[in-house]
Amino acid sequence: MMSKALPHLVRATRVVVAGRLPACHGAGLSVTPAHHSKKTFQEWSEFLAVAGLLGVGLAGFSGVHCSTQQPVELGPVEPELSVEMSNWSGTQTLTADRLFTPESQQELEELVAWASEKQQKVRPVGTALSPNGLALDSRGMLSMVQLDDVVRVDVEKQTITVQAGARVSQILEELQKHGLTLENFSSITEQQIAGWTQTSAHGTGARIPTVDEMITSMSVVTPGQGTLKLEANGPDSDLFRWVRVGLGTLGVVSEVTLKCIPRYTLHERTYCTSVEELRKNHAYLLQTYRHVRYMWIPNTDTIVVVVSDVAAPGATPKAARPEGERLEPFRKLLRQLNPDCGDIEGDNFAQLREKCLVMDTLNAQHVAQVNQTEAEFWHLSEGERIDDSTAILGFECGGSQWVLENCFPCGTIDKPSLADIDYMVEMKETIEREGIAAASPIEQRWTSRSTSPMSPAYSAQAGDIFSWVGVIMYTFDEAAPEIKERFRSYAEHHVDQTFKYGGAFHWGKIDLDFHSGSQRLAALRQNLGRRYDLETFGALRKSLDPKNLFGNKLTDTALSV
Repeated sequence: MMSKALPHLVRATRVVVAGRLPACHGAGLSVTPAHHSKKTFQEWSEFLAVAGLLGVGLAGFSGVHCSTQQPVELGPVEPELSVEMSNWSGTQTLTADRLFTPESQQELEELVAWASEKQQKVRPVGTALSPNGLALDSRGMLSMVQLDDVVRVDVEKQTITVQAGARVSQILEELQKHGLTLENFSSITEQQIAGWTQTSAHGTGARIPTVDEMITSMSVVTPGQGTLKLEANGPDSDLFRWVRVGLGTLGVVSEVTLKCIPRYTLHERTYCTSVEELRKNHAYLLQTYRHVRYMWIPNTDTIVVVVSDVAAPGATPKAARPEGERLEPFRKLLRQLNPDCGDIEGDNFAQLREKCLVMDTLNAQHVAQVNQTEAEFWHLSEGERIDDSTAILGFECGGSQWVLENCFPCGTIDKPSLADIDYMVEMKETIEREGIAAASPIEQRWTSRSTSPMSPAYSAQAGDIFSWVGVIMYTFDEAAPEIKERFRSYAEHHVDQTFKYGGAFHWGKIDLDFHSGSQRLAALRQNLGRRYDLETFGALRKSLDPKNLFGNKLTDTALSV
């Protein structure tokens, strides 16, 4: 996973030639940073060191690929040519004709104006973390990696202003110096702040909204209306809410101001339960704890509940068993499956699970056996811990995986509907009935509503809550094509059930491949049209980006009216 952290920095050596520009790259060609500024060399040295330690290639570099570009008229920002791109998990790859990396607000504004004049695609890309490759477009992309400054922290107002390329982890680190933190964040924190908020990403907590709600003001560079300064309480507050979750199609976000909260410590409890018990306690958990997430273990009756709230002064956590004891079921299974597995005493939970799964990853009975072992692990892992919120809320998601995550309404915070529990019971029944090799966990989280019209959790009602459910299938090189095909079938069940429950999909995870065929694509468009005001969104796109510099196949196909 780490080797995908900055995929857009993996570039071919820049060739500066007048007229036609042949671009060749591959194993025999050096790879150098394109700009001698800011942190480029430091970032590259760290990235290459990690790649070397892990023994991996650079974001999909393999073989030799040569292409001949059409004559390029140099604009205000010189592009990198024929750049191999990959999303975080390596499930989406392409070669971008041009990658532009502005180094100042002025360069960004000049680039967008030039691209509009020349009708050059400049799809904004962050760290390309989205599983669906939402930011990718082979015709041209715009990276904000060089515009990542922390502009200011206002301790009195509890806000932080940053350039759009700043990473969530970087923002959290800066806020800690001032005794502040973000209200919520995802398990991974290497997203750039613009991409993170443009997709209405989320953490978990039924009383905490999606991350776009943290934005109080923003600057966005558009081809149609120039640079806009928008505020939540300003004269263009309606436009602000549309642009706040614009999927990168309304303009290039250049700066945001986020509201923060005082830094806090969490007391987390992990325990296992059954569906019957969960139905009794579910409303209480959502209403009581600041953060709640469930991990459903397919092919078992086990649901792992992870709840946390602000730690009481002097509280003492009930510690879990030693790690060695908790891991013993996996070690036992692995030795049973592969007596020649070697020394596995130093392997952690994720490594042991992966070694078990990879042995027969598409065999439903085998995966069920691994899931049952994981349930044993979690029963042995019941316990508590107290730590800073950044340590509690961030966690390892496991290996490379296919994923599809939805979002659907489940009542109000005062009266949860239990549709979220019904959804999971039905999904587990489908998995067992259809013999799906569904690896654990199926993770379920919650947020309160968003006031951004394009957020999957949008609602006009203040008390509404939403559940987010992600299904996964780990992918291994040995069987990658077949795993993708199997996951497509799994995902289609998830899609059909999502529509049944009136839901939509996480913008960073919706994938046209799971809606292939005219009927499925029509169903997707129909359901998106019911969930969102696509006519207004389309009109805004035409006004702010009249030549569609920022759209790509995914956004143009899914959001067409």
